[in-house]
Amino acid sequence: MLHSAVTLNPYMKNYVWIIILLLAAVGVYYLVGSKNGEAHLRDASNFAVNDVRKIDLITIKDREGMTIVLEKKEGSWILNKEYKASQAAIDLLLNETISQIRIKGPVPSASRETVIRRMVGNSKHVKIYEDGELIRDYYVGPPNSDQSGSFLHIEGSKTPYVAHVLGFDGVLDPKYSTDIQDWYDRTVFDYKPGEIAKITVTNYEMPSESFTLSRIDSTYRIQPAISHLSQSAARSYFSLFTFKNFEGFANYLTPKSKDSIAKAVPYMTISAELTNGKIQELRLHRKGGITDGQTLLDKNGNAIIQDTERYFATFTGFKQIVTIQEYVFGKLITRLSYFDSSFGQKP
Repeated sequence: MLHSAVTLNPYMKNYVWIIILLLAAVGVYYLVGSKNGEAHLRDASNFAVNDVRKIDLITIKDREGMTIVLEKKEGSWILNKEYKASQAAIDLLLNETISQIRIKGPVPSASRETVIRRMVGNSKHVKIYEDGELIRDYYVGPPNSDQSGSFLHIEGSKTPYVAHVLGFDGVLDPKYSTDIQDWYDRTVFDYKPGEIAKITVTNYEMPSESFTLSRIDSTYRIQPAISHLSQSAARSYFSLFTFKNFEGFANYLTPKSKDSIAKAVPYMTISAELTNGKIQELRLHRKGGITDGQTLLDKNGNAIIQDTERYFATFTGFKQIVTIQEYVFGKLITRLSYFDSSFGQKP
């Protein structure tokens, strides 16, 4: 009579156990990493950072040596240890890139050396820290052939991967910009009326229209004094100093033109002194073709055409020449006479 089950002799049992152990070892290899220490990245959690709120330092460095350092201090992000970083740009990087990046798969073996050579000359080194501890360290390289993702190389790994952002098949490189202008906070003024103690407007073209408007509790005063100060106009003016951002950078100017603007007497300065003693000053220059008798030129040697819709400007804490729009700042550019209720005018 035949047995219903196969009986294994001791030697066969040993072979079975060997096979089981080999399969287990292969499983561990793919779950944990190769003998060379490469992380297995098919699990997105090994690459994306799930809780970006804990991130407090990000560095991005390109092959030309341009470096961006974004550091969180007391709830605000600082750019290159000097400037306030754009919160909108930080949010995009954290919430729509770092937390959403995914690995599509490894680069085929036959192409790996070629991809790594490409990345040596064209990639960005990204480091992400949490409480001072390095938690991600990788290189973002050029796009793959169909532009559906970008090559990515983990520090210490021998295998490059193709990565993309969840829900977005495209190039990753622009999301890790090393152009400092992409990270500046563009805020010039953003104060509530109660945060402002006084405002001084100095009009260098019409000095008689300069003034200082101050607030004591809910009462406004102006210097030089006028007979019919409109309290409602003054109150309205104090409320205008919110969400005032500059438009862009004057990269098209020659260094000589930039220097000429910086040294020139401005058309107007607008200074807000806060209740905490801080002073924020905006210096406005007309966006014309001549400053202090010198013709302003762009980088191609062409004269700058006068623009009545924009101004060149500098402001406290920011060294670069920027442009601001009349549409955004026009109501701040006002005169002493606007506050005289006998004229029936308001800023």
